[in-house]
Amino acid sequence: MQHIRDRHPAISVKLRKNVGRSTVAGGIPVSDRFSGVNRTIDVAPFIGDHGVVRVTKSVREASGNFVVELTDKIESSAQDSLYGLIEPMDVIEIRMTGEAYKNATIPIMLRGFVQSVRRVQAMTSRGPERKVVITGHDYGKIWQIMQIFWMPNSPQSGNLITSFPFFSQFGVTFNIQLMSDFISQVFDQIVNPYIVNMGDISGRADTSPLLEIQKDLQVLEGKISPYGIAGWGGGSIYGLLSSFADLNGWNELFIEDREDGPYVVYRPNPFRTADSKSFVQDINLDRAPAVIDIGLDDVIAYEVGRSDEGVANYYWVDAPRFTLNYTESIRAFAYSGNPDSFFIQNYGNVDPRLYGTRKMQIDTQQGGNQESDNGNGSPLGAARQTNEDDFLGWMSKRRQQLIDQNKDNVVFEEGGFRLKGNENVKAGTYLRLTHGNMRSYYYVVAVSHEFRPFGAYATMVRVERGTGFIDRSQQGGGNASPYWGEIAQK
Repeated sequence: MQHIRDRHPAISVKLRKNVGRSTVAGGIPVSDRFSGVNRTIDVAPFIGDHGVVRVTKSVREASGNFVVELTDKIESSAQDSLYGLIEPMDVIEIRMTGEAYKNATIPIMLRGFVQSVRRVQAMTSRGPERKVVITGHDYGKIWQIMQIFWMPNSPQSGNLITSFPFFSQFGVTFNIQLMSDFISQVFDQIVNPYIVNMGDISGRADTSPLLEIQKDLQVLEGKISPYGIAGWGGGSIYGLLSSFADLNGWNELFIEDREDGPYVVYRPNPFRTADSKSFVQDINLDRAPAVIDIGLDDVIAYEVGRSDEGVANYYWVDAPRFTLNYTESIRAFAYSGNPDSFFIQNYGNVDPRLYGTRKMQIDTQQGGNQESDNGNGSPLGAARQTNEDDFLGWMSKRRQQLIDQNKDNVVFEEGGFRLKGNENVKAGTYLRLTHGNMRSYYYVVAVSHEFRPFGAYATMVRVERGTGFIDRSQQGGGNASPYWGEIAQK
């Protein structure tokens, strides 16, 4: 007897008015329906047969985004289309689940802000079509729209400089510190006060739909210098943080929605080793990425593969900011010690005799935890020598981390999966796929949840560091063959 798996997808889309309006422009008054600043609109009933809700998140992007396509029909209490009620910077909350009967509350997918609202009318093969399309971003929108810049005519009372002590009292109240502490300071003194002020605009802050961004800062090493930040040319808050967070080679920085609110997550790359038994970098195992178990029956389609594109055998890490503070011995360090520490010649997956000499060079914008001052402010003598020695050790440690994360790139898989809708799959989690007699891990770097009423709820994921090939290579032949094992499972 063949069993049919019964699924009950469900969705909730709530729009909460964050923009109150009494005039449209130049004193032109508007209808009373625009003044309901804190009014909640249940958007889900407007999705309709041909509507769609799509939420996309990534650990590599400044913000997640969403698209909501609605049927353009009248909202009874306002006697207007939703197009006439929704405005940019209104707040949206999207929840989805693939099996509603398992959840008392539909899990959160995204909280964020409307960026645009459009009205579309067309004659199609199905007849006349009218819809409203809403697009926007999660709370990552905040650190993208907030700009730091230096202009001689900037109003001091309204400029972000007055909220950020570093820019107004450089080198006095701000000294060398851990990057995690710096991020915490930015959110406490700039980002969250901005969100609070947004709620005050309406004069009804006590019922504002806005939430402050909470912090999950897991990186315990890496100090930044104000002398390095002084060279930053200005831009968004995200641009400031990402410039010094060592994201390219070692860490992740992203916004994640959880049940109790949005979080900024700063953590070491949670990459597993090739045998999947441990992590390359030291991470807090209590906060390790969730592992989502799936089988081939959960997979609608997938495509994975391997290439030599990421192969490197010559690894170098430099730190241009700190080089300004110390002597040329930092450069000379490249020629001392064991060359095997940066040119890997005896490891099969990067052997230069097979793959050629390939260089991977990434700059670190940080220094070691033993750094005690700003560098060029330190006196000559033992203290300066200690700082310099620690800095050299820091570059060596960063280089070894780079090697450990990339030496097996040629055997790791990357690609994408299209799954039956699964709300537990989020950017920054692991998929553990059972296929035949194997269980393989895949790191989810991006995920898109798509809900179509009377259609399907599907989850699309982009994955890296998959161990499918590694696991297949360890299987025997005959009945233990990975090929026959997968066929039998199907």
